[in-house]
Amino acid sequence: MPHPLLPQGGGPSTSNDMSNLDMYVAEGSLPIVENQLVEKLNTLVDTLIPRLESLEKAVSGQASKPPGTVRADSFNTLLARIEEIATNMARLEKKVETMSLPHSSNLMAHTVAKPSALPPRPTPLYSEMAAGAPNPSAARTLPPVPPSSYINRFKLGQVVIRKKFDQPVPFEGLTAATICQKINDALVFAKAAIDGDPIKVRAVAQFPNGDVKIFTKDRRAAKWLLDNKHLWTQKADPVFVTSQVAHPVLLHSCPTSFDVNNKEHVELLCKQNDIDPKEIQKIRWLLSPKGTGKASSTLLIYFFDRRLALDIERAGLCYNSLHLKGQHYLQGPKQCYNCLAVGHLAHSCKEKPLCLCCGAGHNSASCKEMEDASRSCQ
Repeated sequence: MPHPLLPQGGGPSTSNDMSNLDMYVAEGSLPIVENQLVEKLNTLVDTLIPRLESLEKAVSGQASKPPGTVRADSFNTLLARIEEIATNMARLEKKVETMSLPHSSNLMAHTVAKPSALPPRPTPLYSEMAAGAPNPSAARTLPPVPPSSYINRFKLGQVVIRKKFDQPVPFEGLTAATICQKINDALVFAKAAIDGDPIKVRAVAQFPNGDVKIFTKDRRAAKWLLDNKHLWTQKADPVFVTSQVAHPVLLHSCPTSFDVNNKEHVELLCKQNDIDPKEIQKIRWLLSPKGTGKASSTLLIYFFDRRLALDIERAGLCYNSLHLKGQHYLQGPKQCYNCLAVGHLAHSCKEKPLCLCCGAGHNSASCKEMEDASRSCQ
């Protein structure tokens, strides 16, 4: 609260605590300020001087009154305060006069942050100091991702070559090193190569049923061995006879007058669709139409060329002015005709035989107790 004896009102608003102003001036040279601030300070000084003079006259006029102890102490305190204000104002006026107006600039531009206001500098890590990082605060960049060839450089290609169930076991009694040598010799004879790089077998493993698992350099080499197994398996072992990989395609709405065993019908189908008959491995009905009285049924054709099979799946074929819609063939689950279980075939079955006709413990083909007519669910 301001002192009641000091004049109030008029002039620009200023702070009543002048001791703070004195401390600010005493800290050293004042910062360079703008012209507007200098004008405000001059106006403040011009306003305070007349007030101080009027205050001195008021105090001198009160001197003729009878002095009292309390009033004397108040006047002494007031005079001491006025002298302090006058001294500070004189000191401030000298500072303002010595200011260099042409070099004035923005006060905020020269304001320097105190060290206590800055955040603490993080302690550098030991790894950064050991590595001699020039700028620990710089953003760390992640290393580039290596290519797939580098990631999979130790991952070998694998493929299983299966023998036919009615064939003897190939490479019987031979060691893994001998089997590798025989297969590599057969691959050299078949000129097995990818981009001019010959394919070589690194390791083999043989299953109890006679199937052979082969380890090669990469997946491309393994795929070549599987797609062209008919070119080298018999050369590696005369009993290891395999067939070429074929791709099955379904053809719907084919007339039942088409005879799958008639070579002329097959050649006519290929001629009408510009297909080489040698591209077909085999052709059969999905379900035999004999005795059903159906006018059309579904054909199942196995093609050697995978690209040709995919094209026929999309576009279909034409036969005698009829369009046969193509479809990809998905084989059903494996079922053993020896034990009638699902999941394996008869050539690898170790269970006892089970008849599908009478349920006895013998093979279904040798059952003579039930007639053919009773086997149909119809």
